[in-house]
Amino acid sequence: MDQADDDAPIPFGISADTGLPLNGLTDEAIRDLLGRTAEPTPESLALSSRVDSANISFATEGGVDPSDLAQAGWGVIYGPNVSQAIKDALAPLIEHRKAQARPFKIFDGPDGYRSGDTANDWLRRRGVKMDVVDPEKGVPFYLLLVGPPDELPFEFQYSLDIYWAAGRLWFETADEFRRYAESVISYETSASVPTSRRGTIFATEHDFDDATQLFMRQVAKPLAEGENGNSTVWKRQKFGLQTLLGEQATKAAFIELLRGQAQPTPALLVSGSHGMQFSLGDARQASAQGAIVCQDWVRSAPMKADDWLAGADVPDNARFHGMMHFLFACHGGGCTAFDDFDRLNKAPKRIADKPFLARLPQRLLAHPNGGALAVLAHVERAWAYSFQGQRGGSQIQGFRDVIGRLLSGQRIGQATDMFNLRWAAIATELSDMQADAAKGIDVPLRRLGNLWVSRDDARNFVVLGDPAVRLRVEDMPPA
Repeated sequence: MDQADDDAPIPFGISADTGLPLNGLTDEAIRDLLGRTAEPTPESLALSSRVDSANISFATEGGVDPSDLAQAGWGVIYGPNVSQAIKDALAPLIEHRKAQARPFKIFDGPDGYRSGDTANDWLRRRGVKMDVVDPEKGVPFYLLLVGPPDELPFEFQYSLDIYWAAGRLWFETADEFRRYAESVISYETSASVPTSRRGTIFATEHDFDDATQLFMRQVAKPLAEGENGNSTVWKRQKFGLQTLLGEQATKAAFIELLRGQAQPTPALLVSGSHGMQFSLGDARQASAQGAIVCQDWVRSAPMKADDWLAGADVPDNARFHGMMHFLFACHGGGCTAFDDFDRLNKAPKRIADKPFLARLPQRLLAHPNGGALAVLAHVERAWAYSFQGQRGGSQIQGFRDVIGRLLSGQRIGQATDMFNLRWAAIATELSDMQADAAKGIDVPLRRLGNLWVSRDDARNFVVLGDPAVRLRVEDMPPA
């Protein structure tokens, strides 16, 4: 059943403790929201300006081509405790971008991220405000953030990404940074392209689960087959398409896809499923939070490792160099320390010792045989409102827009701008509704809660990897 605007939003995650889907938003949590201040923040003002901007398509000012690094520029922002070994490992990629980008900047030490900085704080020290980007003012459009989210917060990335194209890299070892850097350079400079002009959609559908049925009906099949007799985004960009849907979306099939032996490696993989959630203190949390729950999951049996695909399941002989992955699942990109949607009594619920990136995208990016170029994924819970309108109907224009831009060869930090515009539009509507409630106007509690979830859901998409990478579409062999 599709959601109405007063229904509880549906999250896309499974609890490892219970083997059941995660709970949605409670009325108590929404009431707590009503008690908060509705005063506008610099972030909300910046979001509103995105909605009203005449240059709404991209966040660079008119006359600056965001696809051209020689105009848009590129920079790296280091967190406060990044080791020299990591900087040395990234040096080849940084030199590679230095040869391409104008302006080119390294923000490190006093110029880098300082503990406690908001995006506005950091920009003010650069003499720049949160507004349409003029790279010549000193902050390039494409910004690679290097640091763990407990030292360089997700919130900094979210806010910076309102106007700039921000991506993040973080691994546990310098060798993983080196592998990612070498992989990107190899992809961009090799005479041939390792991927084919082809995409893959991987989506589960369980007959006992509302969320996966909803994603199949409203996202996977419309993306694969088109809507209202219209051509698909894949056909319009002259891409072939493989589908692994429902019973085909097994863990074994996903691993076979990554091995790239039965069929050529797709340039773009889109996956939609539940993501695993492990409780605070569970030894598996760091390695498997956000792991993709595959079709192998059986409701009548306890959850087991064979039901999900985590970073450790990606085989050493996999071959997906040059692929991009759009990963839709709870915690698919990372996990916060506190629950974004459970803040009763002003005491947020702790869900992890510290915020961290999911291991699966890290493994994909730094694979020893050549990694993925980038992973677009979700921090914290992912909700059905990513692809629904406020009254429950399928609204996948944002998904299609991002996919179409990636398939046309746009840089991923530029191609994902539609999520920021959606965040801006919803944030403006939510602010207006909160103001109405403060004036005593009757505002349906559930509608307010759904807008709250929709806003943070759009905000929490992040690019993992260099935001300036793009698919070499013109050089790809046919599907």
